Amino acid sequence: MISAKFDQEALNRTFASMHKQIRFAAAQALTKTAQDAQVEVQRQLPERFTIRTGWVAKGIRIIPATPDNLQSAVLVKDEFMTKQETGGEHTSLFGGSLAVPVGARPTPRSVTRPSQFPRALLAKPGYFIAPIKHGSRTMAVWKRTGNGRHTRLTLMYVFKQQVRLKPRFGFRDTVQMVADNRLQRRFDEALKNALATAR
Repeated sequence: MISAKFDQEALNRTFASMHKQIRFAAAQALTKTAQDAQVEVQRQLPERFTIRTGWVAKGIRIIPATPDNLQSAVLVKDEFMTKQETGGEHTSLFGGSLAVPVGARPTPRSVTRPSQFPRALLAKPGYFIAPIKHGSRTMAVWKRTGNGRHTRLTLMYVFKQQVRLKPRFGFRDTVQMVADNRLQRRFDEALKNALATAR
């Protein structure tokens, strides 16, 4: 008669080790997938917006997963980007009008410095507030140069009560697309590495 039996303690240790390695691999896969999504969202920013500084890209952050918390996240630090995702009416945070730059921003990619803000300009000679055109209720900041027949007016800012924003960020769709395409591959890679280095 031949008999055989498992070493239950050894078997339990093996299963415990495998469980640990699987959770470790899952955490790595989730974190790397979040990083992939972060990179893709940042890559698409210049395709969707006029980028003047690296500020918005730096605000795309991730929360890594851990073996004890198998969740990772991609988030946007800057609250003003919410309207770029959902669309809607953008109003002043301070209850006044929004100053929309025109001549104060020479090119679409120009950064509007504090020295070019309406309050700063209006403290300088030659700048004043007047309607955007005769009979209009919409006010604007103008710059006057020259004298007499050679006087020239340059429109610097237009004041608006609100600005309509279209949803163009595509953040949720981009992150979901990357997760669908990358998570399984990232898990397979992480599990293979985890099992190969298990002790």
